[in-house]
Amino acid sequence: MKRVRVAFAILALAAAGTCLAQFSLNGFDPFKAAKDVGSLVKGVAGIGLKEENSIGGAVAIEIVARFGGVWKDAAATQRVNLIGKTLTRYCDRQELNFKFGLLNSDSINAFSAPGGYVFITKGLYDLVGDNDDQLAGVLGHEITHVTQRHALKIIERGDFLSGVSDLAAMKSDDFAKFSGAVNSVTTTLFEKGFDPKTEYAADKGGRALAALTGYAPGGLRATLIRLKMGRANNPTAIFPTHPPLAKRIARLPEE
Repeated sequence: MKRVRVAFAILALAAAGTCLAQFSLNGFDPFKAAKDVGSLVKGVAGIGLKEENSIGGAVAIEIVARFGGVWKDAAATQRVNLIGKTLTRYCDRQELNFKFGLLNSDSINAFSAPGGYVFITKGLYDLVGDNDDQLAGVLGHEITHVTQRHALKIIERGDFLSGVSDLAAMKSDDFAKFSGAVNSVTTTLFEKGFDPKTEYAADKGGRALAALTGYAPGGLRATLIRLKMGRANNPTAIFPTHPPLAKRIARLPEE
């Protein structure tokens, strides 16, 4: 399995470029994307890929703005992209173009946005240090949020998406609908947090994805233990919107 991991890591590195020239949102303009919101229709399959990418790009911009911008460290960026891209070669949603970025914040947290945007703060990156298994576990958790459409399910349940007939009649320039979808996600990420069941599912999926890719399955659990040990010194800075760390740890196998 280690040989497989190395082989795919080499392919991922080539795909990522030297270091993806630092993380970029590729000139994404949320106001321009809002013009396409008329097609945001809840059908049998839910929000479509085009709409997911538009919403995710706007959420990603908000994440970067709130957490100090992009941390411009070439080596760290290359490493996160290498491990992240290796993991996504095994994830469920191969139609997504995942993008990984480091946030210039000493807070200890990680985020994801629809469409495949994954972020880790400088504080969390420094905490895991040179342990690739732990970093893979953290990234796997966030990738699972995306592949299982956790944020999109919140949007689809929202009152501002009142029904297929109303949505189909929406004007293409109705920015309020687009803004409502984005605000629904950012409120969850920064204030409410996902419900415990969703976070446990991301933990389970992240652990499985890391193990499938060839990383030690206990990497995520080890990270959570380190976070729990450090929480006594700074109880509000570590995953403030997540379920209690003790409960998350208890649900993950030791190996």
